Amino acid sequence: MAPDSPRRCVTDLVHRPQILTCRELVAAGTLLTAAAYVPPAWGRLLSEKAAVGPGTFEDGVASGEPAPDAVTFWGRLTTERPRSGARLIVAEDDGLTKTVATVVVPTGRAIDGALKTRVTGLQPNRFYFYAWQSADGVSPTGRTKTAPVADSDVPLNLAYSSCQRYPTGFFNGHVEAAASPDLDLYLFLGDYTYEYGPESGARPEGAIPSLDLRSYRETNKLYRADPGLRELHRRHPSVHIWDDHEVADNYSENNPAPSELQRTAAYRASFEWMPRMVMPSDRFRIYRQTLLGRQAEVILLDQRQYRTGDGDGQPRRLLGDAQMEFFLGRLKGSQARWKIVANQVMIAPLKAAVVPVIADQWDGYPDDRKRVLDTIADARISDVVFLTGDIHTYMANQVLRNADNGAPIATEYIGGSITSEGLPDQSGLIATAVLAGNPWIKQFNGEAKGYATVGLTQEAAKVTYRVSDITRPGAPHSTLAAYTQPVGVNDFTRDAGAAAPVNAAAPAAPTGRAVRSAAAPTAALARRRRAYEKHVAQQLARLERTQGARKQAKR
Repeated sequence: MAPDSPRRCVTDLVHRPQILTCRELVAAGTLLTAAAYVPPAWGRLLSEKAAVGPGTFEDGVASGEPAPDAVTFWGRLTTERPRSGARLIVAEDDGLTKTVATVVVPTGRAIDGALKTRVTGLQPNRFYFYAWQSADGVSPTGRTKTAPVADSDVPLNLAYSSCQRYPTGFFNGHVEAAASPDLDLYLFLGDYTYEYGPESGARPEGAIPSLDLRSYRETNKLYRADPGLRELHRRHPSVHIWDDHEVADNYSENNPAPSELQRTAAYRASFEWMPRMVMPSDRFRIYRQTLLGRQAEVILLDQRQYRTGDGDGQPRRLLGDAQMEFFLGRLKGSQARWKIVANQVMIAPLKAAVVPVIADQWDGYPDDRKRVLDTIADARISDVVFLTGDIHTYMANQVLRNADNGAPIATEYIGGSITSEGLPDQSGLIATAVLAGNPWIKQFNGEAKGYATVGLTQEAAKVTYRVSDITRPGAPHSTLAAYTQPVGVNDFTRDAGAAAPVNAAAPAAPTGRAVRSAAAPTAALARRRRAYEKHVAQQLARLERTQGARKQAKR
């Protein structure tokens, strides 16, 4: 079909905002050209001359890495051609009529059809809308938001999650987060995908044993097909740090170590599927910072790629020398009020007979932890907040100067898991033992599943744990706990009135990592998926009606 054909093109199957025609997008895209670029490390894999080619958009859209004047945009073009391209159009309105930028981005089989570019010259703290256009297709319209300017004190709304094991349950947390009207940034704190083979659970069809580039790409495509996760990416900018399961369970313990080819394949697939730019000097570097005005600086860490000391004859290090210097430098040099550390593994100690010492966490790297905590204490760096994933448990921890004694110098909020199994504890004995043996731990719940939100102002940070029953698609959410941390205090109080619900039923245990099952999804599973997608659409329709009513009232 010609680019100017009036025929309506591909739109999102879950949410249909405004359906744009290819002709409308072409008209919008001819207004001006953006200051934009593709990842430099991809240049040798792509055509030197970018041109719009044929293809469809089957995997949604995404944006990330917001700055006051720039955003990274992502899409994926499905085409039979070895090399192709698509046009990105960025506008101030969801009809894409007030165009502010357009750029043609090349892609090809070498990067699995990924489309990625960073657009600069945008205005700070502003919503933008965008879509990708090929010769015969149009992507869903996405929405993103730029960061505030450096001296801004505007309040911020963040959300975060980790450990979203597809077969185990439904991504209900992503559905609720996607419907949030004003998220400034969503943080994925690792285990975005899992490498396991077939499993039992709510969605047993969603398990692909991942060992090579093809299977890692296939796994990312499967996870992104989830309607809640896809909608979350479409509506809000995000950042991502990987943990172990993007490659293999605890692979950094080298027992056994995955091959260099396997690690490279997993890292490469992750970069292809995320709205994250490649650094030319370090192809797979993910540790970096995101500045959100004077209110917050988000420091993203990588606690897997640079680990040493497990069966390799090297000193025991969690971050590696270069990343440690980066981390301490950002902490000491940050001008932001809140120093938010996107942290894969728990930094507070965990001591209890019912929970063995987990050497995989900061507990297993005491020298590195001491260096970080000494720096925070000696430099008198206030308002350091660790947002943590990995352990599938909701916890709220004081971070003490000497790990397990002294005054609090930072805080840690562990945001449970989207679906991955935690510690069944219907009797409460495990929580009782953990809290008794670890007085710095003020909350422990290994059963509830969901995500967390963070509100940041000049006066306080408020962290809220949101949970639902992951065995039912579209199950409603409730608040497990909420905490308020006044600025300058480095401690928190639990808000009154927060209940502590748990899942109605613990998810079934995995069956192992065998070969991928060839069994087709049952009719019952298909019905549950349709119900889940319907719930996503209904929630977003309600959100739009509410926003429309508010706009009308303001008039």
